[in-house]
Amino acid sequence: MLQALPNTALWHRLKQEGRLLEGNEENINQTTLTNFIPTRPIEQLAQEYVSCFWELYKPESYLGRLYRHYLNMKPKPYQPKLVMPKFIYFWALLIIIWRNGIKRQTRFQFWGQLFSILRHNPQVWKRYLSDHAYLEHFLEYRQIVHDQIPAQLTQFLAAVANTRPLAEVARKV
Repeated sequence: MLQALPNTALWHRLKQEGRLLEGNEENINQTTLTNFIPTRPIEQLAQEYVSCFWELYKPESYLGRLYRHYLNMKPKPYQPKLVMPKFIYFWALLIIIWRNGIKRQTRFQFWGQLFSILRHNPQVWKRYLSDHAYLEHFLEYRQIVHDQIPAQLTQFLAAVANTRPLAEVARKV
């Protein structure tokens, strides 16, 4: 979620306004609530963030963006010398083909886009497939955001309801 990074103009302004929740600066990442009191309801922000993250890394959406990017990419004329790939690359390729080309509901999209890349921009097919591996990370991270943000929001709202000082609440979340 949106974070005010320490010692930035936003951080100083929020601190001056009394809206900065200090005490948890070392835990600023995409899976934590804001570290300040927003002007909009935090429940609404959290729900919109989780929804946005969920849609952004939906397999169909990610594969579509990846396809458009590589289809329009101008390949470099550089031709690398032939090098025998390592076994781990073959294994990774098999995992990508298994998950995206067979197991998931995106299999028809995967194969259609792969053949289109091979036909219209064949020089980028290796990089195109290697970027499919990022989807595995994004799907896992997407689920983490989906699970952790609402849990932190519930914890935050319960602490606020108990009228504990906000700085103390921020350290616990």
